[in-house]
Parts: sequence; structure tokens; C-alpha cells
Amino acid sequence: MKNLQRRKFIKKTIYSGLGATLIPINLMAEVQPEIDNIKIPQTSSGTTKKVIVAGGGISGLSCAYELMKKGHEVLVLEASGRFGGAVLSVHDGLSDGLYADFGAENFTQPGYENYWKYIEEFKLTALPYFHRENRLTRVDGVWHTEKSQKETYEQQVEMLGGFNKKETQFLVSNPSTNLQLLYLEPYFAKFVDEYQPFGIGYDHLENIPVSQIYKEAGASKAAMTVLGGEETSALYSIWQAYIMHKRGYDNQFKLFRLKGGNQMLTNELGRRLGTRVKLDCQILEIENGETKVKVKYREFGEVKEMSADFLACCLRTTALKKIPVTPMLPAQKQFILENLAYDQTTRIVFQARSKFWEKDNLSINLTFNHPALTHIWQVAGEVDTDRVSLMAKAPGGTNPLRTLDAFRELYPGKKSNIDIEQTLVKDWSTDTFVHGCERHGFSGLGVLSKYWPHIMTAHGRIHFGGAHTDNRSWGMEAATNAASRVAMEIDTA
Repeated sequence: MKNLQRRKFIKKTIYSGLGATLIPINLMAEVQPEIDNIKIPQTSSGTTKKVIVAGGGISGLSCAYELMKKGHEVLVLEASGRFGGAVLSVHDGLSDGLYADFGAENFTQPGYENYWKYIEEFKLTALPYFHRENRLTRVDGVWHTEKSQKETYEQQVEMLGGFNKKETQFLVSNPSTNLQLLYLEPYFAKFVDEYQPFGIGYDHLENIPVSQIYKEAGASKAAMTVLGGEETSALYSIWQAYIMHKRGYDNQFKLFRLKGGNQMLTNELGRRLGTRVKLDCQILEIENGETKVKVKYREFGEVKEMSADFLACCLRTTALKKIPVTPMLPAQKQFILENLAYDQTTRIVFQARSKFWEKDNLSINLTFNHPALTHIWQVAGEVDTDRVSLMAKAPGGTNPLRTLDAFRELYPGKKSNIDIEQTLVKDWSTDTFVHGCERHGFSGLGVLSKYWPHIMTAHGRIHFGGAHTDNRSWGMEAATNAASRVAMEIDTA
């Protein structure tokens, strides 16, 4: 009987995994009715330009939308059969109106300013997201509550000699997660632009570990251990801390998601762009001319060519490096194309018949720290049904059956209460067009100047967007920030 159930599970997993990639867009997320004669105010600051947008992810869509609002002629070329990129909500395969987000987990407030503007403009519903609250975390085989983790942390600090007087006073009115600000905030005054860490007197700090900053400022042994940073560039750490401070992230922030799935926003962008978005149109070549940019692309097997005044390139480097660009991009860009790395993640959605964890008086917000399962939590909690959808997160390439086995083995309650009945899988590490999730940072010693600001700098008639080109790669925030920047660059060019 157990083997039969296992075979059924594998069959569902294979079917669901394919479905998550191949089923049509109208089945992947709620479809809103067509709106005729949408009136969008146009605010162009110059002459009308023809712009090709490469890539129909959230950055490409929002860039095209901003350019359209400014009165420019835009066309989005998307290689896959759906738009939205890493923003992917799934409804098909789940029962009772349940859904889940395979990509674009959440957004915050404060922060995500450009993203919130779209929520308000499109009249979408943002719901509070509590998937990190009351979390249980498994460490060295033992489950810890947030309270017990804090107690363990305090014991470790005490064993290291405790914090010094200055640190103790700082922590009276600040969370322990902000301890670095005690030593980094004095450097913030020289920043005038959150997109420019260089040329303000700190360039030499790129090759100095941030731990040296802490040590020279008199940090305690406990603080040095907690903060670490022996291999992290001081300039990178100061710059990132400044960005977080400027956006209000070093205060308490709240998490949100969109009702119906985060793909609701990209669906609305695509709907407003209409036929300006062409799907299944893979770019084959780019010619960066002096007066025009030319693009060759394949549509229904036929190779076509199009020219425009500018190209807004919102493709990931994993896609762009496969496309010949003439003249060849400069060495700094080539380095980025060859070396930029992305997180590789598998997301598995489990549908269960009930909130089985409540029988054990447990939270389902669980951190496992297991090779086949890192986190699990409930999604779509507002849907009126006894069934629930759970999101599990694992490293890229993980077999979902291993994830389920790990969950059953390590679940802190009664194993027989688990009533999971269905699974859907999305392995971003195997996606043809969106290979991986958020980009890695540039934190190593002497690394930042190899990527910044070259990763976002325009070259000729090509302007570069996408979440990976922003100063902080927080998913949809970075994507919409980059889109806004590129739209402004082209509009004022």
C-alpha cells in the first residue's frame, strides 16, 4: 500500500512539474476581463522614440509600461510563451480556489515604492503576510522557538565575554540585527546617491574586510563574532547598510503579498500593454548601431528583423550571454555576463486536506535547515476552504519526493496527522528562460568595482534593466526600480 501511494505521488509530481512550466498563462493565474479604452496619461519629456524591450518579466513589462505612458512606441519581445518571468503564480492543479507563488515571494512596507505605485494604480489588494512569524527553527536536530533562539543567542554572547558598554547601550533601543549600524552608520554622511558608492572617499575600503572596521572602532569579541565579515568588503557592507537605512529597512518592516497571487500585477501590466507584448519571440542577434539598434528574432519559426531608436535590455545575463551583440559589448560587460551568479531554488507546493499542524498546537512556519528542505509555510490563507496550500523551499535540483520525505521525517508534531494529498513543483535552476532567482551580491574583497556601476550602465543604444542591475537585488523591488531608471534614461536621451 505504501509503495502504491509512493508511485501515485511520483506520478503527480512529474505531471505537476511539467504543468507548472507548460500550461497556458490563462490557467496559471486568475484572468481579469478585458478593459476597453484604458486612458493612460502621457508625460513625455521629449520626442517620441521607438523602443524594443527585450524580456517580458516584471522589469521589462514595467519598463515598457512607463515608456508607453511617456508617449513612446514600445514593443516587448519575450522568448517564452508567457510573460511575468520569475513572477509566477499557480492555480491549476490546486483545489477549492487555492493558489501559490512559485516566484516573487513577498514585498515590504516600507520599501518597494515603485511596486506600491502599481498596486494603487491597478487597484490590487495587498494582504499582510505572516509566514515568518512564530517560526520554529531546527538547529542541530532540536526545534527552537523564537524565544529559545534568543535565549541561546544571549548565552553564546555571554560565553564570549558579553557586549561592551557602547554596544549594550545601543541594543537598549535597537534590535540585535541592527548591531552593525553602531559601527557603519558614521560612514553614511558622505553618501549623496544610493547608486554611487565610489568617489566619495571610501574607494580604499573595497579591499578592506568590514571586520577591520569593527575592530578599529573597539567592537567587543562578542560583537566581532556575531557580525563576522572577515571576507566581506567594508565598502560593500557600508553601502548596503546605507541603502537599507535610507529605505527604512533598519526599522521594523511588514511583509505583504497580492490577493490572488503576485502575478496579478504582471498580468495587469501585460493587459495594459496588450499587443505591444509579443510572446514566443526569442531574440537571436542584436546590432548596436550609431543611429539605430537592430534586433533579429524568431517568431513561429520565421526569422524576422526590427530596428528601433533604443533597446531596453531586461534579459538576465544567462540569456543575454547567448545572444551575439555587434559590436561586441565592452570587456566590463563581458565580465558580468560570464561571472554573475543567481540563487538556484526549487519551490514545491503541497496541498493538504486540513491545517493538520493545529492538532499539534504548532506553527507551520518552519525552518528545517535540511539539504532537501529549508522552509515551509502556508499560502493563500484567505481562501475559504478546509484544504490548505503549503509552500516548501529547497535548493535547486532537489527531488520533491526527497522534500516530502524530509518533511515527514522531521515534522515536529505527530506524523500521522500529516494529510498532504497533492504536489506541484517549480525548479528554477532548470528553467530555460529564467535560470535561477535573485542574483548574488558583490561582497568579496575587491569585487564590487568589477560589477558596479558597469552592470547598469548603458552602452550605445542599449540600456540595461532587470532586477540584477539594481543596487540591491530584492526581487520585484529591484525589478521595478531598474525599469523606472531605464525608462527615464531612454525618455531623456
